[in-house]
Parts: sequence; C-alpha cells; structure tokens
Amino acid sequence: MDSKKLAVSWLCWLKLLVIGGFSLILLLLGTNTLLGAYLIKNPLEFIMLFFSASFMILLGITGLIYPACRIHAVLKDDSNAYKQ
Repeated sequence: MDSKKLAVSWLCWLKLLVIGGFSLILLLLGTNTLLGAYLIKNPLEFIMLFFSASFMILLGITGLIYPACRIHAVLKDDSNAYKQ
C-alpha cells in the first residue's frame, strides 16, 4: 500500500472515530434531556423537550450506525467500502 492510500485510510478512520464520538455524546445528551423532560410540570415545555430529545437520540443512533456499517464493510474486505 502506497503512502497516499495509507494517508487516506488513516483520514477515513479518523473521520469515523470523530463521527462516532460526537454521535455518542449526542446520544447521551439526548437521553439525559429525555429523562429531564419527565420532571417538567408545564405540558408545553414537556412536549418541546420530549421531541427535541427524541430527535437528538435519533441523530445519535444514526451517527453510530454509519461508522459501524463502514467498519463492517472494511473488515469484510469489501473493496468498494471507501470509493467515492
């Protein structure tokens, strides 16, 4: 493997790790917000926090699935894993 492909490979791995890290933080933040929404007395604030927390959880899970699928494709030796 030449140095250019190796650099692209390391950049792709770094990108996947960054996306996974941010997604994990977003998932934890969304879960914390959802649990905190149930302590709110005002129903309008509850609805606002409930749906925003649900959206954060959805984005966090989607952000964790993307790197998992890409890593699975690389480990399966799929030659089309990083073609753009």
